[in-house]
Amino acid sequence: MPSLIPQFIKLNSKFNLIKPNDKILIAVSGGIDSLTMAKLLHEYRLSIDDSISLHAVHIDISQVSISQKQRNNLEKLLAKWHIPFTIIRGKIPENRKSNCYTCAKERRKQLCIYSDKNNFSSIAVGHNLNDYIETGFMNLIYHGHLESIQAEELMFNGVITIIRPLLTISKKHILSYAKGSGISAEKHYCPYGLKNKRETVRALLREISSKNRSFLKNLKNAIDSWDKSSHPSGGLSSKDL
Repeated sequence: MPSLIPQFIKLNSKFNLIKPNDKILIAVSGGIDSLTMAKLLHEYRLSIDDSISLHAVHIDISQVSISQKQRNNLEKLLAKWHIPFTIIRGKIPENRKSNCYTCAKERRKQLCIYSDKNNFSSIAVGHNLNDYIETGFMNLIYHGHLESIQAEELMFNGVITIIRPLLTISKKHILSYAKGSGISAEKHYCPYGLKNKRETVRALLREISSKNRSFLKNLKNAIDSWDKSSHPSGGLSSKDL
């Protein structure tokens, strides 16, 4: 099983995402990415810095709730890693039209409220390298620029800090690590997940990549260059991989 800790530590060293005595709120969806992130943060606390504290939270929205089996799996794994766990109920009115944007906005709102109320240093979310590339490509198609998500994002004048410890790790390596670590996650069916912009972009990326093996690498380099010009101290680079 390949270890992801070296990449995890390298990204943290560059952006100083995790500081001594940090109190980190881990956003867990029940999927492989967020569970792998929780496991890596647990390993980081054990082997690198035992002064940090971890707490996991899941935002439950009734229209797209995970199953009881998934919830039990979350509780079991987080307890194994000695990470306290809280479930927060999201609030989207039943008569309001729901979509991916609506759910994401509500989840982020509830995470920020909980983080601020409980004085967390940062909120850790499980976006990976694939998400980084997809977001840049999606912005190119729909907005005419290549800006993507960053390893660290400050919100509300620095009151809330979002960190993305998996941003240089590919989905392929996350899946391999999760399998070797005994992390499993039942695939969650979302009624809005098959007809959103990101799924359209993923399909397009797969199609182009099948015809040009260099496409994803070239696209990532282009996104890196854009992000370096937009965020001089925050962009990724090939050296971060």
